[in-house]
Amino acid sequence: MRLSDCLLSLLPRPESAVIALVGAGGKTCALFALGEELAGSGGALLTTTTHIYDPRLEQGRPFDEVVLDPGLAEAGEGPWKLAGPGPGRRVVLAAGELPAEGKLRGIHPGRVARLARTWPFVIVEADGARRLPLKAPAAHEPVIPDAAILVLGILGLDGLGRPMDGATVHRPDRFAGITGCAPGAAIRLEHLAALARSPQGLFKGSPAGARRVLLLNKADLQGGDPAELCAAMAGSPGVADLVLAGSLRAAPGDRVLARAQPQ
Repeated sequence: MRLSDCLLSLLPRPESAVIALVGAGGKTCALFALGEELAGSGGALLTTTTHIYDPRLEQGRPFDEVVLDPGLAEAGEGPWKLAGPGPGRRVVLAAGELPAEGKLRGIHPGRVARLARTWPFVIVEADGARRLPLKAPAAHEPVIPDAAILVLGILGLDGLGRPMDGATVHRPDRFAGITGCAPGAAIRLEHLAALARSPQGLFKGSPAGARRVLLLNKADLQGGDPAELCAAMAGSPGVADLVLAGSLRAAPGDRVLARAQPQ
């Protein structure tokens, strides 16, 4: 299944959406995967409210153009350097470069609503995790724009079974407090469920009314049954509106391997 089909099936108007990405273990892959899948429906704008690695420096990132507009780092209505959308068009928008880090600087979250009036799909990476499989948000995280109507929370299943420490989890002290997983203990599925359920966890700061989708990424690397993983997570009340298991690095039609609707 395609990831975009699973997400848009939850929305009353699937022809347009602001989608925010949070968590760890695949957010940037999700950003470009959704851009690839949704661009044919009038174009997709890919941006961030934090920082992302510059896709011009990475191999295999599907996009057409990077637009840098320093004015977008601050709240306001304009001016804009961005050209309009078009079928198949995938544009990465940022406020500037961070050359020493090889990253792009994010835009102000208040800018997203205006962008969504022009672009049918705006996909926002709203969290940072230092490329670790899992994370718990700090007080200032994530930076989800109010315009988001769907929040995709990503958990990297390559963190399962590994010790809960700084090599696996971004902000392990906060992860321990939210999930009850002691430092050095093996991370279990119940800890991931606790992270998704907690108001201070994976979906922290989601706008009121936004649909929440939990994606268990890298399910193809775990050796278990993705459907069983989904069912186990969906059996934990309050984790999300929809639970998916899949692999963001797969071909578009194979990115979602299983889905489960919590009762």
